[in-house]
Amino acid sequence: MPLKPRRLRSVRRWIFAYFFLLLFEGALRKWVFAGVPLISLPFSVARDPIAVIIWILAWRAGVLSNNLRRASWLGLGAFSVLGTLQIFANSGLNFWIVLYGLRTYWLHVPLVFIMAEVLGQDDLQQIGRWLLALAGPMAALMVAQFFAPPDSFLNRGMLEGVGQIGSALGRIRPAGTFSYNTGTGNFNLLVAAFLIYSSVNGRWVSPWMRWTAAVAVVVTLPISGSRGFVLTVAELLAFALIGGNFNGRLLRVTLGTIAVGGAIFFLLTFSGFFQEGLETFTTRWDQAIASTTTGSFSEAIVMRFFGEFLDAFRALGEAPIFGHGIGLGSNFGSALTFGSLGFALAEGEWPRTVLEMGPIAGAVWLGLRCALGFYLLGRSWVFLRRGRVLAWLLFGTECTTFFNGSLAQPTSLGFLIFTTGLCLAAIKSAERGESIPARAPNGPIRRIELRAIREVRRRYPAAVVESGI
Repeated sequence: MPLKPRRLRSVRRWIFAYFFLLLFEGALRKWVFAGVPLISLPFSVARDPIAVIIWILAWRAGVLSNNLRRASWLGLGAFSVLGTLQIFANSGLNFWIVLYGLRTYWLHVPLVFIMAEVLGQDDLQQIGRWLLALAGPMAALMVAQFFAPPDSFLNRGMLEGVGQIGSALGRIRPAGTFSYNTGTGNFNLLVAAFLIYSSVNGRWVSPWMRWTAAVAVVVTLPISGSRGFVLTVAELLAFALIGGNFNGRLLRVTLGTIAVGGAIFFLLTFSGFFQEGLETFTTRWDQAIASTTTGSFSEAIVMRFFGEFLDAFRALGEAPIFGHGIGLGSNFGSALTFGSLGFALAEGEWPRTVLEMGPIAGAVWLGLRCALGFYLLGRSWVFLRRGRVLAWLLFGTECTTFFNGSLAQPTSLGFLIFTTGLCLAAIKSAERGESIPARAPNGPIRRIELRAIREVRRRYPAAVVESGI
């Protein structure tokens, strides 16, 4: 199907709408509609209609390939059949829970491939500019939340009377504009990736924006109260250093970033707020290690990650053949079934998936998820060695979360889908041989023109010879 430029621009605009709603939907839920549960709870799926609009516009614009359309319909059919069997097999399973599970596993996933076709190098840089520009205000908000009392307006949760997750010493884990602190971790990881990338090729962003973002990332490390966030930043730097062995520019930039970050960290230690943040974080770290049976780092950190996969293998023998019900392991499923928020089946993504889907469907789904992850890893590695580092850095932000990040929580699902879409878009941009512009032009129009010319050459070779295209 030939591409339709005007409709393609509409798809691109709605992708940006998805991005901004991902960043700010939590602010609306907890500060505007927190006292109205009938609005705040459904608003957690506010990006679902946008996903549907992107689907429809992408179809009309000719973006969806035949293989993607077939795979999408096959996925819809498979999950619909599984959900129907689960409803008949489990008399207490609610239809709305299965429908929620269907949107979790199916609705948003094709957006990854649509983003890869629609977004060009200029769009990726525009998203990077927005992230770097918002890093400073987000860090300032997190600092204000960190020092505010737990029952402060700034630290409201998505429901009236529900606050943020505690850290240590009476402090909470700042959530920024998101419902909970998982959003700020994912946001700042993307900021860190584009910060490194902007230093590799900084023609598209101003120096003050880079410096502001660098200070913001360092500030958020201790006050986040999240061990996972700090470890994932270290993971991103490890990816950058590994990639630097095959790209001298990336190695110099990464070493410089670490040096600058260390200098900023040292200077901030003279400030009172940063010292208190460090004290809170180290206390939280010590408490986490002390709470384990052996009191060791390996059990507190390493086994926390790998233990989830072991739990999944144990769940294979416990789950019914068709599972307990897709969507039942989410907060929505727990609230609708048991009347309270929580983990109805399992906290980890892999065991939850197996218990929801059953051993067969769960294993197939996790296998497909891993296959896509290794594909992204392999392709980003190929283009890293050719000097295109963005996809490698983006995958570095989600190397672990891609394989075991939660799909049941709306914000985590949104960041996983959007970051994966950015990573695949960076790969496709490199495959198309798009240059890195100094400034973002007016959308992916030039790329559309080139693809249109290739289509004309393929279909009408005689006309091409006569016209000289």
